[in-house]
Amino acid sequence: MTIMKNEKIAIIYKTVYGSTEKYARWLNEAVKSDVFEMDSMNVNLLKSYDALVVMSGTYAGKMPLTGFLKKNWELVKNKKIIMVAVGAAPQDNWWSKVTYFFVPGFIKNKVKYFKIYGKFKDKGEDVKKNNLKEIIEYIKK
Repeated sequence: MTIMKNEKIAIIYKTVYGSTEKYARWLNEAVKSDVFEMDSMNVNLLKSYDALVVMSGTYAGKMPLTGFLKKNWELVKNKKIIMVAVGAAPQDNWWSKVTYFFVPGFIKNKVKYFKIYGKFKDKGEDVKKNNLKEIIEYIKK
């Protein structure tokens, strides 16, 4: 799944403590895209994008981005999709694995998935632009 330079990208995020919004804004600086808060995303506007980066925090094994994709799957299933889970637990942590487990197979088979550090109140690694490096490289390759 390569995103071509001329393709229109939307970054769609949901944040509670602010980490995911910071990441969405930084990612927008690095790649040519539009940024939307998940709850205000207009489904008719969604149709006009070739690629989506859907980002949210992880909360007790759940990610709002999974619900967003399930709800809009018929509309987005043929788009290029990158899922970005933001959370205080590292990628190899049990909670991170449980969170990914709850993503339905029909979505897992279609998307590229990334897990990056975020903060939960005062817990977790500091939010750093460098945490987006792998995602930016993936989009730009």
